[in-house]
Amino acid sequence: MHASYLARERGEQSHGERTFQVLPARRAGPRAACALRYADGLMPDDLHLIFRVGDLLAGTYEVRELLGEGGMGQVFDAHDRNLNRRVAIKANWPEAPRTVRAEAQALAAIRHPGVVSVHALGTHQGVDFLVMENVSGVTLKKHLEYLERASAPLLERLEILFAVAEAIAAVHRAGLSHGDVKPSNVIMAPSGRVVLLDLGLVRPHYQPDDKRVSGTPSYIAPEIVSGKIAHAGWPLVDAYAFGVLAYRVLSGRLPFRATSDLEMVIAHAELPPDPLVVAGAGAERAPPRLVELVERLLAKDPTDRPAPMDAVVWQLRAARDDLTRVSRMPAPGAPLDATARPLEVVVVDDDDAIGRLVSMYVRQVAPAARLRIAPDADTALAMFRDARPDLVFLDLMMPRMSGFELFTYLRGVNIVDASRIVAMSAGGTVEDIQLILELGAHDFVPKDGQLRERVQGVVRALVAAA
Repeated sequence: MHASYLARERGEQSHGERTFQVLPARRAGPRAACALRYADGLMPDDLHLIFRVGDLLAGTYEVRELLGEGGMGQVFDAHDRNLNRRVAIKANWPEAPRTVRAEAQALAAIRHPGVVSVHALGTHQGVDFLVMENVSGVTLKKHLEYLERASAPLLERLEILFAVAEAIAAVHRAGLSHGDVKPSNVIMAPSGRVVLLDLGLVRPHYQPDDKRVSGTPSYIAPEIVSGKIAHAGWPLVDAYAFGVLAYRVLSGRLPFRATSDLEMVIAHAELPPDPLVVAGAGAERAPPRLVELVERLLAKDPTDRPAPMDAVVWQLRAARDDLTRVSRMPAPGAPLDATARPLEVVVVDDDDAIGRLVSMYVRQVAPAARLRIAPDADTALAMFRDARPDLVFLDLMMPRMSGFELFTYLRGVNIVDASRIVAMSAGGTVEDIQLILELGAHDFVPKDGQLRERVQGVVRALVAAA
């Protein structure tokens, strides 16, 4: 998955935009393009493209495929011929109220790992385009589905919020406001980066209100409609949107219930949010200080919200550090010598026969190893949260959630940072192998006649290094 999720996703479209959703492409594989389906179910074959596949922009950037489309414009995967690297190209529709030039200038003013980097600004046949880093990963919107299915613990959810808040604070320190903070504008990269995307609605802090309503109904601040923005400043609009995002990450749902965009906007303007109840394993209780912070972020009066965003970062850091200390306390009766524990190995493969075969090969080299077999991604996630493995053998071509997606997700939330990940496949292409190694896998093992030798070689090396 790539920056295709810059596109407006169904249910989170900006005001006045036509709703559509991103669908998997018809062809399989990790680099599959995204297809677009409109909410009315139509997929026009003559979908208008700002640039065509094969176009060479500024004599340098070769357009490879459409990654996503939104109300403001389109994003393309492209190849930089001069520097031999993948980039993302963004261009706005001619009728869009803003050009990409303002977004490019905003991004150029920010230096932070949590904000997507801009490489260049150009013009092709009279159309301005923005060249930026092509961030591989999953959107926070997609990641929320995993959190809800896997009952992720509070600390994991808090880590995400901390990273997003830091990125927003970096935008604010540059004298700007994002204007459209929401889960589909956050990418969780396999390197562990949490990256804020799409500054298409960016504004200077105290730019006068132009009376144009823009944003996303589920995350829109009350003052967007009431007209108090010029007095309070745009950073507090971001603070409110972050409060909604924080509520959703922590609870698994939005703070207001509505059946239409208009109902949702009215709820933001007039109704109190539902009480915050943290979702996750054991139905953990959120620290009162964290609940209070989210409530203040969702204040109807902008001046009642915490400011600046750096103060929110500080409070989230304090809550995260408190939870981290609690999670590291040994359980009653647990051995003090952590080195005495056996090697933790997880085999993730939907083929039970292959799972048992790999487990047998591991046990022949490490008889004391604790082996677990996960037939699918959801089972694997539960296992990883129960006990972080030392070694993971990961099948790349599983149904529902592929090994590529699972690995990207695990790295994005720092679950397997200390684990050795070995990818496996019976039909992996050279491109598949290159991609999974680029994403951070330690090795690739083909499912062929050398499976036993390769698996046992990995285990021997790990045992010898212990």
